[in-house]
Amino acid sequence: MTSRELLRRLRRLGVEIISERGKGGHVMVRLGGRVTYVPTGGGEIATGTLAGILKALNLRRDQL
Repeated sequence: MTSRELLRRLRRLGVEIISERGKGGHVMVRLGGRVTYVPTGGGEIATGTLAGILKALNLRRDQL
């Protein structure tokens, strides 16, 4: 899954994307009181990175 696709799916779930708060090739995403960063570079997001993002937001892969 690419970062663009992930951000699109997260947005549908109500995640707030704060692009001005990211560093370098990342954007901040917030869901309720939970915050994490998503890389915005091209290519696929690594499986472990995706798992960490979802865990930080308290989401499961099947919710995407």
